[in-house]
Amino acid sequence: MQESDRISAPEGYHRWYYDQRIWERVHWMGVPCLKSVSDMWNYQEVISRLRPSLIVEFGTRYGGAALYFATIGALVRPGCRVFTVDSDHTDLRPDVRRHPAIETRLGRSTDPGVLERLRALRRNHPGPVFAILDSDHSKRNVLAEMRALRDFLVAGDYLVVEDGNINGHPVLPGWGEGPWEAIQEYFAEYPGDYARDEETEQRFGFTFAPHGFLRRL
Repeated sequence: MQESDRISAPEGYHRWYYDQRIWERVHWMGVPCLKSVSDMWNYQEVISRLRPSLIVEFGTRYGGAALYFATIGALVRPGCRVFTVDSDHTDLRPDVRRHPAIETRLGRSTDPGVLERLRALRRNHPGPVFAILDSDHSKRNVLAEMRALRDFLVAGDYLVVEDGNINGHPVLPGWGEGPWEAIQEYFAEYPGDYARDEETEQRFGFTFAPHGFLRRL
């Protein structure tokens, strides 16, 4: 039996979607998002249920996802704010930077000032938080981000850890330890912090965030 015969249809589609770099051609209102469209559909469903007052994004790049979150957030909860952090704003679109509901920050997601600003935003915008990690995909960085958010996120909040599909889960097998491994280590350290939202994760057969749809307990 050839290897291709042993690959499930969802995994085959996942590899095709990733390897053909379809995600690089996904835009929201003309701005690149760099995501799976099925994940984006899931995110809007989670946000519509959660009705967050604050959406936190680690990893901005062009700003398409931040713009998407601001659009959905405003529809479900007027006044919802998006706080997005990246260590490089070279590609950040000016219209995203100027958006009244989006606050962009240049720096590393684990900088002490970032968490300080998050706490201030939470005080000023009380309510649930939706957070998504999509910056440096190394295990070390993702684990540091999850640890940094541990005392910020509270019961009822929602966290998505993206790109656990790399390092052979099932794409980019030579990447090295990344988000998937960070999630496993975090759960070994703090098994009672989150419950996996497997129903949402598995809805469309594949996701860029395997094991990464998490409800804070």
